Amino acid sequence: MSRSRVHEYAIATKMLRYPICDQEVLEAYFRMTTTERESLKKWVPELPKRLFYLLGTTKSNDSENGTSQWTERDHPLPFLRYLYSCPHIHPPAVNSHNGYALTKAVQARFIPLARFLLNHGATPDWKNNLAVRVAIHHKDLQMVRMLVERPETGRSPEGKVKGKRRRLEDRVLVTPEMLRAAVKCKAQDIVEYFTREKGCIPDMQTLLLMQ
Repeated sequence: MSRSRVHEYAIATKMLRYPICDQEVLEAYFRMTTTERESLKKWVPELPKRLFYLLGTTKSNDSENGTSQWTERDHPLPFLRYLYSCPHIHPPAVNSHNGYALTKAVQARFIPLARFLLNHGATPDWKNNLAVRVAIHHKDLQMVRMLVERPETGRSPEGKVKGKRRRLEDRVLVTPEMLRAAVKCKAQDIVEYFTREKGCIPDMQTLLLMQ
């Protein structure tokens, strides 16, 4: 790759790494560099870690029922919506840094953010299904189900709307290791989900734990 191509590839990634780089800064940059817009759209920038560093420390969960207090207006969702809809830049690679963004969203129990990332192609299988294991540790069946299952669709492959929804293939395969983790955490609802709905068969070690 030539030096000029390296520059084109890296410029968006490097810009997004700086905290000062927000929507206003990007819009100003695009106005000043109209000739480079097409080249920016050719390369996929990384999704910067900085947007997710503080998740879990800036918002608390409901102490009584463990439900998330995050909303669609909370950082970094507004900026992410801009990045993934901006016509002047290629949408960032949602699985950058081994799925860091999704794992942090799950760790913070930030359901709107996790849903956004999944809808834009995030996969929870990085680092041996770390995001799923974090959700199991939280005993969060809603999050586990969202990570495992894809949303049903009522459209045919041709785009026509049908009366019956089609169930899509799961994002990840539920493994005996996941089931064992749920048993160890005493997350009974997740155990039942894995065994009854997903057909996961416990191994001998898990069976002993279940006795």
